[in-house]
Parts: sequence; C-alpha cells; structure tokens
Amino acid sequence: MKPLLAILAFCSCVGLAGCGGGSTTSNSQTPTPSPPSSPQSVQLEVLHPPAAGQPYGSDVQTYLMSNPVVSGANFFVEWAAVDQGPSANPQYDFSSIDSQLPSWIAAGKKVNLIVWPVADATVNTSTPTYVLNNLGAANTTLCNGTEVTPNYFSADFQTPYKAFIQALLQHYTGNTSIGYIRIGLAQGGETYPNLGFDSQSSCSTAFTNWGWTATSWTNYLTSMLDYEASLKPSMQLMVGINTVNQYTSIPDAVAADAVSHKFGFGSQGLEASDLTNFGAGAPCTADWCALFDKYQGQVPLELQTATQSSPDNTGVTGSLTNLLPFAVQHHTTILELYWEDWLTAFDPSYPGYDASYATAIQAAATGQ
Repeated sequence: MKPLLAILAFCSCVGLAGCGGGSTTSNSQTPTPSPPSSPQSVQLEVLHPPAAGQPYGSDVQTYLMSNPVVSGANFFVEWAAVDQGPSANPQYDFSSIDSQLPSWIAAGKKVNLIVWPVADATVNTSTPTYVLNNLGAANTTLCNGTEVTPNYFSADFQTPYKAFIQALLQHYTGNTSIGYIRIGLAQGGETYPNLGFDSQSSCSTAFTNWGWTATSWTNYLTSMLDYEASLKPSMQLMVGINTVNQYTSIPDAVAADAVSHKFGFGSQGLEASDLTNFGAGAPCTADWCALFDKYQGQVPLELQTATQSSPDNTGVTGSLTNLLPFAVQHHTTILELYWEDWLTAFDPSYPGYDASYATAIQAAATGQ
C-alpha cells in the first residue's frame, strides 16, 4: 500500500479482515510455536521510494541507494498506467515504470514490481477505463466508500487482465535486475476484494450476487496463479495472502497453490497484534506464522508492515524493534519496509530519526 495512504488504510481496516486479513477464526488450527530459526540471509526492500526531485528523494539517494543493508526497491505498477486499451498501438506502454528503475539498478540493487489491478485507494486509478466500461454497471460496485470495484469473476475483467499479465512478464523476461514480481489479484497487490467488502452492504451484496463464497473466491485466486504458472515466467513470482470474511482457509489454499508453482507468498499486514496473537495461540495476520512454519525453505516468504511503523510502539503496526526479530524468527526471507521507516533508521536529519531502527534492520539482514 502507498505510504500516503497508510492512515486511510488503517482507519478502513480497524475490525476488518483486510489489510493482510488478521482475523482469528474457528477454521484455522492453533499454531504450534516453533523454535527460533537458524540465522539466514534476509532481503530488505525499500517500499515505493520517492524519486529524485520529490520530497526526500535526495535523502533516499544519500542514505539508502548505497546502503549495503538495502537489497532493493519495490515499485507499484498500476495496470491502467501501462494498458492504453485495445485500440492503442502499442497497447502496453511500460515507460512510466521503466523510468523509475535505472538509478536503483545502477546502484547495484534489485528492483521488484507490485502489480495493482485495482487501486489501494478510494478512487480506482488502476483498472483501465475500457475494462470498467466493458464490465458496465451490472459488474461493478462501489467499495471502500467511493471506489469503483470490478467483478473479478467476470471474463470482462479476467481476459484483459490475463493479457496484461502476459505482456508484463514478456516485457521483463531476461531482465536480471528484476528480483521478483508480486501480481495483485484484487485490491492493491493483494488478494482481498476491497477494504469495504465486509463492512458496506452495497459492496458485499454485489459480490454475493456475483457468486462470492469462500470456495468461489479461492477458486478464482488459484486459477489465476495457475494461469501465471502456465506462462512459464523467467523471474520469481509472488502472491499476497489475505483472510477474507474470517476464512483462513483462503490464505492456506492460496499459499499451497503458490508453493506448488514455486511462487513465493506473504502477508502485507505485519503488525503488533501478530506478536500478541501468536503468544496467545491464535493465528497471525492471514495465518502467516503457521504457513511460514509449514513452507520454510521451499519458497521465498515475504512480509510487509501493515502501515508505516512507530518507534514508540504505538499504532496498529508498532515498532520495528519488536516486529523484525519476530519476523526473522518465523522464517521470513523478504522484508518490505516503508521508505519512511528506512529514513527513520539511517537519515539523521529525518523527523523522528531513531538509531535503534538501524540496529534492528541490520540485525534482521543477518537473520538475527
């Protein structure tokens, strides 16, 4: 999720199963605490860093691009920013994405892409207009307040999105600077329908009318993963896992299918409650603790904090000094951290600078 939307997303997610899907349910087994894992290399990524000329862009260049602890940077790819529509020639224009990558590549860092079919916002800037027009009123609804959300089950959504995914993978085939691509299958780079899905009657009613059940949603997600695998991607693919309407069976099934294709998976909802829930014998957000224990060593296992963190351990996410050791202990191999948190750790001039964050990040990089 975008840093500027962190507060909005937090407000929208209180009490919901979205933002990584942190709900405790009866259909998830009580996790068995695992022993601390052996030290392992952990990739540490900068989430959507500002470019040169943007606020704090020069700080990012000074303190992060050459920082040996930084493995790479993650950039959002909005479907609509690339797909100009079937009447355009060429239909897919990747220049807006490609222009963000060279400075990081030149610094010797990997670049990773997070694909958004639907925006992580209250206005949907990610689904192309022609797709929404083809879907029409019967196959779109308002979620998250005012966001036009497509019927993911409809061929008018799936067919053009699959074509875009194919074009995306073809465009980056052979690019050794790409670390991984996480393809969102719903809102943002995740697998949760929309932040209004289980709290707004008009949104949930529309999905029910389109045939939403835990089984049909799982089938949609796994069928899309199967399609991605059929394209025989040359790069590492990833998928986000989410609990939806308290069904942890959904992330469990998505993780199993991802592993069968050697895709990585992970939660974009790492937060303070994961520590307390695990300690109480309850699932972590989207069941990631149990799933990471189950699939450790088989595929990349990724975590992103739910929002920008707080060195004083307040808010939904809490402090990285608590979260990072817990994440590493539970077999995480990729950590995606907001660029603001990176500057908090390494930029002495950044508001809220806290050297304890640098210590925590450096320890995580070495699997401690």
